[in-house]
Amino acid sequence: MNLPVGIRSLAVSFPSNIRTNEYWQNKYPDLFAQVKTRIARVPASANVSIETNGVDIWSMEVKPYLSDPFRGNVERRVVGREESSLTLEYRAAKDALAAANLCTDEVELIIVASLFPEYIGIGNAAYLAQKLQLRCPAWNLESTCSSALIALQNAHALIQTGAYSNVLVVVSHIGSHTVNEKESLSLSMGDGAGAFLVSVLQPNQGILGSKIIETRVTCGAYLYEITTNADNQPQICTRTGDKASMLAETAVDFVRTCCQGAIANAGVTLEEIDFFAFNTPTAWYASLCTRALGIDPQRTINLYPCYANIGPVLPIANLYHAAQTGKIREHDLVLVYTNGAAATAAATVMRWGDVALGLPPAPPISTTQQQESHYSLPVTGSISAKEGYTTNHYHLSREKFWETLPNQRQQILETYLIDILSDLLKRPIMQLNTQESFVYLVDSLIALELKNRIEIDLQLQVSIAQFFQSSNITQIAQFLLEKLALLELNSTESLSLEKQDDIEEIIL
Repeated sequence: MNLPVGIRSLAVSFPSNIRTNEYWQNKYPDLFAQVKTRIARVPASANVSIETNGVDIWSMEVKPYLSDPFRGNVERRVVGREESSLTLEYRAAKDALAAANLCTDEVELIIVASLFPEYIGIGNAAYLAQKLQLRCPAWNLESTCSSALIALQNAHALIQTGAYSNVLVVVSHIGSHTVNEKESLSLSMGDGAGAFLVSVLQPNQGILGSKIIETRVTCGAYLYEITTNADNQPQICTRTGDKASMLAETAVDFVRTCCQGAIANAGVTLEEIDFFAFNTPTAWYASLCTRALGIDPQRTINLYPCYANIGPVLPIANLYHAAQTGKIREHDLVLVYTNGAAATAAATVMRWGDVALGLPPAPPISTTQQQESHYSLPVTGSISAKEGYTTNHYHLSREKFWETLPNQRQQILETYLIDILSDLLKRPIMQLNTQESFVYLVDSLIALELKNRIEIDLQLQVSIAQFFQSSNITQIAQFLLEKLALLELNSTESLSLEKQDDIEEIIL
């Protein structure tokens, strides 16, 4: 059998807290000074020959960050007191199933990779299946930062044999709670989760070829030990080991071996790949990969400044944002690469299908115009680091709206409305949802302000009465979508206002 098996839906889930560099500057000024002094000792002007060997390429890409005490880190998503790997996984899983229009009874297998899980010594699979009320097998899988691709390969193989039809893969990374805040490793650790549904797709779509290798030479790059947290509960603590230099020495060889092997197995060439989703555990890793393969940096994405190192969630987040921003479209050839220390490095080539996306995460809080271009984020705006609500509302023009893919427009409008309401109500985005009753959510003054912002942003005349006739945000988004579609339909014709009203009444 050679079924077209691949990713059917994709979702990400991040904590509500966004931690910036100021956290360490204010809380640990001595640590900040030590890191700055230590980096200052490195000769930033050292000559680096332009060679093709791994160490030279690594050194060349690291060089711009030598003078930065935070090594390219800008923001990280960090779990709060009421959040955990299990809560993030649950939200991502629900979102992925909803995007695919799949109920829990149709899931035949769930594969879960939790780095690090809720409980020491056992993974989250059974606990997540219980929380989702699934009645299917639940397996734990772990291959450090390559866990998502290894799980994808397992799901693909199992569906090919006919053993299963719909496999849900859920991956999480809780790095912030496994490092000592007073050590520099903590600067790079973020938290998050992602989920994707693997099913049979349309002909000629799905996974075409993969290449997976072991990374045993990096054993000892990270060390893990059990400690206790502030509540005197046991937890895993991660620190840098004496083999950390092997991560740099092997990075280029691994990406070349895996990517070249994957395209060979898929029967394509690097030039035919439309988009590359690389592992990005450091600020310079995407650049290292593009230089190692000799490809245009515009064919990939680097979200590290927004999320830092989110381990096995990195490929899912990169694919999600790339698809959301239109960098990946249906039928595109996509190559995904991951590198897991003391585990596996993997690359997979797939023909992208009509992948349904879950709700987008909150945008970063400190992007500049230049950074937004570099990160290729879907929206502009900011979220208050202290309170978690918007300080500059999500700007969505009618032109930008029509540039998005048709299957994303309802979701974009829902996010747009929630973002504005978060600002107007001074409530964190995480406390708002699309099914919340609009009547109980706002008063007439808030509704008027919402109306004004919609009319300015989308150049769309709306009535407050229509808002209150809608039961929730989803219905308001549907109303806006229909009204925009109507205006687009009429844009090529010269119609009277009466005629437009007639058409609008018929459509609604």
